[in-house]
Amino acid sequence: MNASEWEQNLAQTRGVKIMHCGRPVGLVGDGGCVRGVEFERIRVGTDGSMEGTGETFEIAADMVFKAIGQKLVPVDVEDPAGSPEVHDGRLGVDEGQKTDLEGVWAGGDCVKGTKDLTVSAVEDGKRAALSIHRYLGKL
Repeated sequence: MNASEWEQNLAQTRGVKIMHCGRPVGLVGDGGCVRGVEFERIRVGTDGSMEGTGETFEIAADMVFKAIGQKLVPVDVEDPAGSPEVHDGRLGVDEGQKTDLEGVWAGGDCVKGTKDLTVSAVEDGKRAALSIHRYLGKL
């Protein structure tokens, strides 16, 4: 789960049960209505890799939300503006959230060193807005 320890603790105090070592493999239901989610148990190797065991289990559900996540996938395209600095799939920015590309700012969970929290993304947006304001004032 891509959630901070604080987010996991908060969820658990709100009745969320966190289960480990399972990955979703399908929805269970009929007639367009979901009644559960099927999971496969996994083993985590010493190198962090995950391998399915073939054993499955089902958790009852009447509604399912899919969190797609995000990861920068660089494309090999010649761009006259260049390519942004990237570290482990995340963009490098300065203290004002500006990338190394002219006129491009970034924030939230696509930025290196940022926690995957909404409040962090909001703060990034505030810093970027102030930086953009200063930038536009110099034009």
